[in-house]
Amino acid sequence: MKNPDRQHVVTQHPGLTISYKAPVIRPEGMPPSDGPVSLILMDRFLRIQSVSAYKQFPLQLPGSYLGGHLFEILNVSFPGFTREAVLSEINNNGSWSGALSISLTENHIFHGYGRFSLMIDEQEEPNAVLFALFHQSQSPAVHDELHRVENKYQVVVESLSEGVVLINKEGQIETANKKAAEILGIPSPGLAGMAIQSEAWNALRQDETKFPSDEFPAIVSLRTGRDINDVVMGLRREKGDEIWISINSRPIFKENSQTPEAVVASFKDITSERLAWKKVQQSEMLFRGFMSNSPTLAWVYDEFGNLVYANPLFMSRIGLGEQDMGKNIYEFTDPVVARRIMEKNRQVLAHGKPVTTEDQLLLPDGSEKYYLANWFLVPGKYGMMIGGHAIDVTEQKSAEKKLQLMNERFTYVVNASSDAIWDLDLQTNEIYRSDAFCKISGFNREDIESTLQWWSDRIHPEDKLRVEQKIEQNMREGKPNWEDEYRFQHADGSYRFISDKGYTIYQNGIPVRQVGSMQDITERKKLESQLLHEQVQKQKLINQATIRAQEHERNMISAELHDNVNQLLISSRLFIGIAKNTPEQRDELLDKATNYLLMAVDEIRALSKRMNSKVVSIVGLKESITEIANNMQQHRHIQVELDVDERLSKRLSSAHQLMIFRIVQEQTGNIVKHSQATEARISLQEDGGEVLLDISDNGIGFEYAQSGKVKGIGLINIFNRVDAYNGKVEVDSAPGKGCALHIRFPLQVNSETESGKL
Repeated sequence: MKNPDRQHVVTQHPGLTISYKAPVIRPEGMPPSDGPVSLILMDRFLRIQSVSAYKQFPLQLPGSYLGGHLFEILNVSFPGFTREAVLSEINNNGSWSGALSISLTENHIFHGYGRFSLMIDEQEEPNAVLFALFHQSQSPAVHDELHRVENKYQVVVESLSEGVVLINKEGQIETANKKAAEILGIPSPGLAGMAIQSEAWNALRQDETKFPSDEFPAIVSLRTGRDINDVVMGLRREKGDEIWISINSRPIFKENSQTPEAVVASFKDITSERLAWKKVQQSEMLFRGFMSNSPTLAWVYDEFGNLVYANPLFMSRIGLGEQDMGKNIYEFTDPVVARRIMEKNRQVLAHGKPVTTEDQLLLPDGSEKYYLANWFLVPGKYGMMIGGHAIDVTEQKSAEKKLQLMNERFTYVVNASSDAIWDLDLQTNEIYRSDAFCKISGFNREDIESTLQWWSDRIHPEDKLRVEQKIEQNMREGKPNWEDEYRFQHADGSYRFISDKGYTIYQNGIPVRQVGSMQDITERKKLESQLLHEQVQKQKLINQATIRAQEHERNMISAELHDNVNQLLISSRLFIGIAKNTPEQRDELLDKATNYLLMAVDEIRALSKRMNSKVVSIVGLKESITEIANNMQQHRHIQVELDVDERLSKRLSSAHQLMIFRIVQEQTGNIVKHSQATEARISLQEDGGEVLLDISDNGIGFEYAQSGKVKGIGLINIFNRVDAYNGKVEVDSAPGKGCALHIRFPLQVNSETESGKL
């Protein structure tokens, strides 16, 4: 049989290309080798291209086997596997190895060990399959065979443009080609024996973080038995520079073993590509960072209306997602809008010049936006495209609409307002006045001069200088606002009171304009004058009530001194006088005189307590009210029921405590003197932030409900005291029904009590 003299390309792993000339069958008589029985090279469809026999091979292949399908030429079976499973393993993992059987004749079956390896060309595309066939007894010698194969193709491997290393199962480099040493910057002898997992490699991930040694491709292949492809790794060398490599690793197995015996790894230097990639990545990051933060919408369409690019703001405004990129404009927007955009695209393509438009955009949420857009040509690899960017001018449009609306409203307000609006140009001294000024001044429009002097001449002489000086002072001090009240001469010759307010506008610190409004306040001035008169009269009444209260207090003191203290002192004097003339009864009479003197002292002390305003703050409000009740019971035989919230009484301010004490004094005095009551009740409580003071009796009462007028100096004093603290007084009394006094006023807390000082 002739040996074909053809060159075949066999690639054991990506980047490792082996060229050789192989005979179909070794000539007879060739001594058997320890290598494989045969190597069969096939294309990627398993059509036989050549057969290389290394040992005496018992197969008798037909002469037309070249080009035939492997499974049509040989009846191969795989114990425990189907052919489909073997082919799937080759396609998915790049190799398959295991036991197999080949039927030579009906009675002769070859049992052996086979390995299929998928070959990859320089473009990393599968182009061939290599089938290595071993005797069944040869499978344990796979590791030794690897070394022989390595030696056989050493020359070829050394000539490769990629680095290739063989790594044993201990993770050490056994051999490496010259290119590997050149890329790694380590002499070939120095590589042999180096551990792959050594920290000396200073390996980096693509993000330049540390690359864990247990994740190195060769280590992963040794651990898992899987092929690892296209792993990018950086190596920081001793000089401080970095190299970047792309690595592929393939595990090598012994027969019937699931554990790799060794790993072949290839790698190529991609440092220049890495630097270029980083520059491109940096440019991409800059571009995307700029476009992502740009306040403008940006987009690119091709000539058919397909969306090529859009920045995030454009996507969010239109309501698109990443899945919409590449879609035609008619797929994601209204047909009317799509036709309008396509028309602009065609216009730019036809003339090659930018086009500027103002467009209204309806957003997915129903709101409207206005954009000023610029459309322009963008050169592309496959033709011209149309790019654009748009600025949101919604606020500007909205401001224009608001300004127009404000002007309309200003006109309406000026015409409808009773205030006279004026606008003074300080550079020309010309002044505009609204129609309302005619109503205020009584002048016709044609009689009103548009000068500042015309207005100034009609201010009352007593007010003119003050008003002018105030305006000038405000402008000197740079104040924007001023206002004043003055008398202005009406068309009928009378003077009207005017309230005038102005706002000064400055430019570079210089007043250039004033706007303001005038209002006729003549009627208000009359009402103020009338109110002032009423307030004076009211103050007179208050003063009179105060005087009457003082007189009442003095009369009460006088009555107390005359009716009680004076009588006791007179009685004491009489007993002393009798004692002088009656020696035998002197001691008894002097004792009586002394008792009357002590009673007088007690009366004076009680009177002093009633008149002293400090007694409440010293003794306490509840104790002071209790003493009043005790006196009513002991001396007037009136049973008094007390219901005083002691906590509330301590929380009240000192002024409120004195007010309550005086009211209780006043009303209990009225009860004692006028009511003929036998029972009374005093209650002091809190209700919803208000203080409630109730004083009632079962006496003869008086006529109050019909007239509703306050009679008696005592009640007047009570009303005045309560009114001074924004309270209210209700009197419930009728003849024979007794009297009930209901007082309510806002609670004002004693700050010292609340802070814990009292």
